[in-house]
Amino acid sequence: MYSVNSKNNRVTVQCNILKKGRIKFLEAVYDTGARYTCFHASFIDSSLKEEEFKDEECKALSGFVGSQASIFYKFEVDRFAFGNIDLSSQFVWITFDPDVTSNVVGLDIIRRLTRLSIGETDEIRFFESIGELKRFVENI
Repeated sequence: MYSVNSKNNRVTVQCNILKKGRIKFLEAVYDTGARYTCFHASFIDSSLKEEEFKDEECKALSGFVGSQASIFYKFEVDRFAFGNIDLSSQFVWITFDPDVTSNVVGLDIIRRLTRLSIGETDEIRFFESIGELKRFVENI
């Protein structure tokens, strides 16, 4: 189980990304309106260069810098953890656009989690599975 509180109607989560034996701890906005999980490349690995991705799958995504679209590249990480929930190998989308300053966890990751919102406290608890949620509820 991983638990966070919303602050100013925004939920920020901890993401742990392992790539090439190096781990990065990143904060990201939990965004149910975003289709994809997106990071600025420099947050994952400052040695990444956009030229390395010219032949990779890419998308023009907007919503990060007003209505202007930014180019994002599909990028596989060895391990992706949402808080303390390990989701194994994952594809995320990375950009080199200097105007993109927010990292976002989108529906591609959110759909893999089970969520319980506690309205009175603004707390959100995330579970790996329905089974884990059921065990939690049975113990309260």
